[in-house]
Amino acid sequence: MRLNFLTVMFLFFSLQLLSNDFDKAQDTIELRKASMQGIWERVKRLAPFIDVDSNLDYSQNLAVQDAKDIKLLLEKSKNLWPRSTNLSTRNLTNATPAIWAVEEYFNRLYAEAEVAASNLEIALENNNWERVDIEMCNLGNACGTCHASFRRLLTSQLANEASAWSGKYISDCK
Repeated sequence: MRLNFLTVMFLFFSLQLLSNDFDKAQDTIELRKASMQGIWERVKRLAPFIDVDSNLDYSQNLAVQDAKDIKLLLEKSKNLWPRSTNLSTRNLTNATPAIWAVEEYFNRLYAEAEVAASNLEIALENNNWERVDIEMCNLGNACGTCHASFRRLLTSQLANEASAWSGKYISDCK
């Protein structure tokens, strides 16, 4: 009888710990989603300004601030990919298990996005429009490759995702 009680208590406390870990993982996933959405909102504002260079409602100061925000969001979300958030089999994240299977590749793409965001900020601050175009392309290519490699999508999401993260934020992007 005592052994059964101890077994039940052990299971109860184990489930509590697992529940806390699960809740932490879900919180991390939500924070990660919010960060990525914040990056995307800023990219959508930046792209027409850079490509057309005549958006009167969006100034260079706002462009620089968006570039700074992208860089900051990438920095802050860099550590939001622990193995505990590999919950794609439960449909709780669109991140595929491949992120953790080929972590080195994921980390390389993430680092490329961080470098591009940092260089984009510098180029915008210096009015170096040729460099702005290059870094916007680099950012799009890093983000797009990462999403193509590591993001699970439903068929209904494919068209939107392909156009959103194609890397073709500006017309001359190669």
